[in-house]
Amino acid sequence: MQPRNYSWLVSLCLAALFALPHAAGRYQASTRLIVSFDIAVEENRNRPPVLQIYYDTGKGFREQESIRAVLPERAIPKAIQAHLPASSIHALRLDYLDGPGRVRISNLAILEPFGAQLAASFSAAQFTTYQTTSLQQHGESLLMQSSPQAGDPHIALAFQPALSTPKQERIWPNVVFGFKIFALLGVGLEILFLLIGKSWINAWIRAKKADGNK
Repeated sequence: MQPRNYSWLVSLCLAALFALPHAAGRYQASTRLIVSFDIAVEENRNRPPVLQIYYDTGKGFREQESIRAVLPERAIPKAIQAHLPASSIHALRLDYLDGPGRVRISNLAILEPFGAQLAASFSAAQFTTYQTTSLQQHGESLLMQSSPQAGDPHIALAFQPALSTPKQERIWPNVVFGFKIFALLGVGLEILFLLIGKSWINAWIRAKKADGNK
């Protein structure tokens, strides 16, 4: 009887172990929202200035659902692209400084992972403020001045309804992506086994089966 060839099974198993987590990771990344804007600190008493972005996923603003970034001290605009570990947000809060000062934010937008805008061109009237004495709009930019005794100044923006990425539209492209990796890797491994000789793989598997039947 011709001995069975098991190398194809090894190839498919290894390909699946690699393809599944990559496809799942790509799908998860494709559903996450992005907060994008430019920020420049024009005046700041604390060194260094720190920005903190809170995103409300339905449970209110929480420390564990926030992202921090250190900002340049000298009115140098810094481009922020915060990839939020969330596919839906009800509100956004920008703690633009951790003390008194003046900050300019421009080109604020909420994006899908592939760049499409979900929301943009916000007006000053849409924001609620805290420890902020002035919030002025200049075209696409917002200039905010915190109060002299501010310890946690911020501006917040609510979304009705909540902003979210269309998850259903992301499933099929990532299934195709995972299948491509699976097919290419499976074929590649089988070719590799053919080149290096696959008799040792079949012998090892047959030995394991024989031990199991004893």
